[in-house]
Amino acid sequence: MAHSDTYYVGIDGGGTRCRAKVFDQTGRCLGLAESGGANVASSIETSKLALIDVINKVLVDAGLENTVNLKEVHVAGGFAGANLPSAHQALKNWQHPFKSFKFTSDLYTAIIGAHTGKDGALLIVGTGSCAASWHKNKLTQYGGHGFILGDKGSGAWLGKQAVIHTLESLDGVLHSASFSQRVCQHLQLFTAEDLTDRFHAAPPAWFGELAPLIFRLAEEGDKTALSVIKDGANYLSNIARKALANGERRLALCGGAANSIRHYLHKDVRDTIVPIARGPEWAAVHLFYRNKCRLE
Repeated sequence: MAHSDTYYVGIDGGGTRCRAKVFDQTGRCLGLAESGGANVASSIETSKLALIDVINKVLVDAGLENTVNLKEVHVAGGFAGANLPSAHQALKNWQHPFKSFKFTSDLYTAIIGAHTGKDGALLIVGTGSCAASWHKNKLTQYGGHGFILGDKGSGAWLGKQAVIHTLESLDGVLHSASFSQRVCQHLQLFTAEDLTDRFHAAPPAWFGELAPLIFRLAEEGDKTALSVIKDGANYLSNIARKALANGERRLALCGGAANSIRHYLHKDVRDTIVPIARGPEWAAVHLFYRNKCRLE
């Protein structure tokens, strides 16, 4: 049985996790899987490995591992960092092992899926952060400049602020003993040297792993945690307003830290939030293969 025109894999390549869904030609989702991060701007080689790994996993989840190989599947994905020229060119030059391979940014697939191609706005709060509007077939981005230059309010940014505050507390510059003690206990690192050694060259995902602790401390009333979160939420509210001003007053909210930070967003922004209609994996297949795969 020939499978080259039968199976389509949609990819959501985020900074912390790469997710995949496999669809048959009728648009039926047969399986889903998850692997490591696929931020192509951070590491193209790591992203390639994560992509191949997640596709192998999704074929297993769909029960297709013994009948379909990588050379027989069409792959479409949205990837973190793919909007940057250098990362885009690196993906374009890749001698991939698939039947076909199409890609765009994860922001594009997220907003198309969230509103099924209709006008609307999007706020992503995951390892990174970004806002966007989709209006009259034009995508406009706000923020999303990466961990070093931006991503304020994101999980990685929150974790970075926690490490910075803890280091300054250990140095005696800030007086936030309770906050720094909880961070040190969580990490099992108790000196400035150990913290610096762990995080001075750490990827964003490592910092993002601290975000749940920051939200938990805020819920307990820790003033430092609350201050950090509110600072990030103010920025996120501002870029969300920019996105909402360009189109319909409908904001989709997504990302691993989205639910946690939602109630810290300003009320006027919260009032525009609507449910996400479709996932980015669906959107990737829809964008590139809708003439072959009859998605609902």
